[in-house]
Order: sequence, then C-alpha cells, then structure tokens
Amino acid sequence: MGTISKIILMCLLLTSCSAIIYQPDNYLYATPEQFKVKFEAFTIPSIDGTKLSAWRMFSKNKNPKNLVLYFHGNAQNLTSHFANSVWMMDYDYDSIIFDYRGYGLSEGKPEPKGVAEDGLAFLNYAYEQYKKGGFKRFIVYGQSLGGAILLKSLEDFKHRDEIALLVLDSTFLSPREVAREKTFWPLSLIITNSYTADPKLTHLTMPVLSIHSTEDFVIAYKLGQQLYNRITTSPKKDFWTFSIRGHGDFFYVENKKYQQEFLKYVEALP
Repeated sequence: MGTISKIILMCLLLTSCSAIIYQPDNYLYATPEQFKVKFEAFTIPSIDGTKLSAWRMFSKNKNPKNLVLYFHGNAQNLTSHFANSVWMMDYDYDSIIFDYRGYGLSEGKPEPKGVAEDGLAFLNYAYEQYKKGGFKRFIVYGQSLGGAILLKSLEDFKHRDEIALLVLDSTFLSPREVAREKTFWPLSLIITNSYTADPKLTHLTMPVLSIHSTEDFVIAYKLGQQLYNRITTSPKKDFWTFSIRGHGDFFYVENKKYQQEFLKYVEALP
C-alpha cells in the first residue's frame, strides 16, 4: 500500500474525532471517603439541559477561604481525577469537580460544543456557590484536556474578573496541536479545532499559574510553553516546571513538596 493510500485509510479509521479526543468511562474508581473527606454528589443541567454529575468536597476546616472548580483531564471520569485535588481539603479549601457529558454518570455524548457549554454551566454554578459561601477566593483549575475546555468556557463567563487564580496544569490550547505532536501531521487536520479558545487569549485577565513537566509523556512540554507565551493580558502569570516524568501528578512528586508551595502561592494572592 502506497503512502497516500495509507493516509486515506488512516483518515477513514479516524473519522470519529470525538472518540480520539474524549475517552470517558463510567467506572467507580474511588470516593473522597477513602481520604476521610466529606463530599456530596449532585447534578445540574448544562446550557442545553443535559444533566451533569458532580461532587462537592468539603474542607476539614470549619471556615474554608477558597473554592476551587476543577476541570479534569481526558480519560476515565471524576472518580479518578478528584485525587489530584482532594489533598486541598486538609486546608482552607472546598472543591467542586464535575464530569463532562458522556463521562461517569453525566448524560449525553462528549463533543466540542457540548463540553464547552458544560464548563460554562459549572463556572456559573461554582461562582454562585462562591458568592453564597462567602469565600475569599474563587480558583479555577484546568488539568490536561480540562485546561483546553476551561479556556474556551471562560470566553462566555461573565465574572472572569472575580477569579483569583486560573491554574493551567499540563495543558494546551487545542487538540489539533496535540495530534500534530503525536501523529504524521496531515492526520492532525482531521481533528476538529471548533470550540477552541481564541489563540490571542485576551479574555485571560486574571492571575495565571501554569504548571508543566519537562518530561511530560502525554502533553509535550513545548505546548505548555507556547500556551503560556500567548498569555499577554494577565496582571500576573507564573510558570512552574519540574523534570520528573509524569502527567498531572505535580502535587504528588518530590515528597509532595509542591503542595505547600501552592498553598503559599495562593495565600500571597491579592
């Protein structure tokens, strides 16, 4: 088979772009109770009415100061990804983590427009909880694919200027960029770039903390660098790097030393 024929065959095999970008399951991996953290499961409707599943995890402190909304990464569902932030509940943090449509117990099938609307629905919901709860800071956290979804959802969020910190952990701007790194580049053209944030990122007017391992084996470090360099309107931005091979496990490497670094960083915010 010639090169052109191989490319055509691959394109035919990969026509279901959503199956490439999104890899959900509905397996129950763990719960916050296993970390002695109190939590509540709930659902809210997305912008189009699709019912979305979520967990609210509660701080072990009586009067938490910070509320975190967590956009998780690609595979599995919230019951595996919550472990990335559950440690924060030992301190002055409450956290909300949710599943995009088609993930876990959420209805529907994941696709770019829908997951961006899911993100917006939870930004609106979490903001209401932030105001009602009297929290000092509203933090939004996007890990891997969740960061790309978050960047798009933020474009339509009306309260961006009240976000104390945007965290972009091991993430990227568009799925096509990732595909270009991992495949023969013409094949990346079949990956949709619809509902990707404007690459100028002028809507990022809040403090931004980027995190990326130079040895990330899932999302290339240079994609995190490129994303960080595009951010020009933030009043404060920082880029934390580490050299341990991994992806999305920043807070658990080097004897968890970055947990304390993060806590100090947040406390120093205005």
